[in-house]
Amino acid sequence: MRNLRAAGAIALVAIGLVSSFHAVAIAPTVTVAVPGPGHVPPPTKTPPGEVKLGIFLYAVQDLDFSKHTFRATFEVWWRWRGDDFDPLAALQVVGARTITTAVEDRRRLPSGENYLVARVDAVISEKLDTGAFPFDRHRLTIEIESPYEDDYLRFVVDSEASLLDPEAFSPGWRLTDFRMSEIHQQYPTTFGLKERQNERYSRVVVEVVAERVGWRAALDYFIGFIVCALICILGYFIPPREISVRASLVMTATFTAVGNKYVVNTLTETSVNARLANVAVLTSFAMVLLLMITSIICERMIKAGNTTRAVTLNRNVGAAAAIGYVLVIAFFLLRALRAAPT
Repeated sequence: MRNLRAAGAIALVAIGLVSSFHAVAIAPTVTVAVPGPGHVPPPTKTPPGEVKLGIFLYAVQDLDFSKHTFRATFEVWWRWRGDDFDPLAALQVVGARTITTAVEDRRRLPSGENYLVARVDAVISEKLDTGAFPFDRHRLTIEIESPYEDDYLRFVVDSEASLLDPEAFSPGWRLTDFRMSEIHQQYPTTFGLKERQNERYSRVVVEVVAERVGWRAALDYFIGFIVCALICILGYFIPPREISVRASLVMTATFTAVGNKYVVNTLTETSVNARLANVAVLTSFAMVLLLMITSIICERMIKAGNTTRAVTLNRNVGAAAAIGYVLVIAFFLLRALRAAPT
C-alpha cells in the first residue's frame, strides 16, 4: 500500500512537470514586402566605381526552424561619389523575404562624397540545421548584392567601423564570430542573353554565429525525458510482485515522454533532424518498454515459483538499463557539444 501511494505521488509530480512545459513565444512583427531591384543595366554611363559599405548589426531574432528564416536588424551605410547612384533604391538583400527600411541620415561630405545611413529590418532565408539541438549553433549570413555589374559598381567593406553590437538583442541566443567580406558573384545562367554570360556582381557578405544559450535551457527542453528515465529506473526498485505499482509508473513515464516530445517538436523543424532530441525520445520509450516487458516476465516467473530468479533478472536488467541509458545519452551529448556551426 505504501508503494502504491509513493507511485501515485511520483505520478502527480511528473504530470505537473509535463504541464509546466512551455514553448518560447515569438512576438508577431509587422513587415512590408519589398521586391529587390534585380540585376538591371547601369542607369548612367558614369559609374560610381567603389562604394564603401558598412554594417552595424544590433539584433538577430525569430529563428524559425519550420520556415528556415531569421530576422536581422542593422544599420547600413554607404559612401560614394556622383549623383546618379541611389544606394537605398538599389538595396538588394539576397534571400530576403521581407524588408523594411528607414533613412537615418543623408548628407554630402566636405570631401564631395555622398553619405547615407539607413536602418534595415529583414526576414532572411537560411538553412537551419537542428541536428545538435539544444546545443545547436548556426552561421547566419546577411548578403547585400549590387544590382549592377562589378565593372560599374564595386563594394568596399568598411571594416574599421563595421561590427556586431556588444549588447546585440537576440533572446535565447548568443551572437559571436562576426565577419564581413566582399566577393564577386557570378551566376551559372545567362538570364536569356548570351552577352551576360560573364557578368559578375559585387556582394558584401556578413556572417555571425548564433549559439543557443545555456545548459539551463537545455535542461528545460529535456526535463520530461530525464524524468521518464528516472521513473523507469525507480521502477526496478519496486518488488516484481507489485505489478500494479509498476504499471502506474509505466503510464506516468509514458505521459512525461510524450509531453516532452510535443515541446521539442515546437522548437525544432522535426525530431528526425534533431539527432540528440531524437535519441532522447527513442531511449525514453525504450526504457518504458523494457520496464514493462521485464515486469511481465518477472510476474510470470513468480507465479511459476521462481521468485529468486525473478528478483535476480529484475536487478540485472535494471542495472543494465541505467548504465546503457547514461552511455548512449552521453555519447550523443558530446557529439552535439562538439558540432561545428551549420
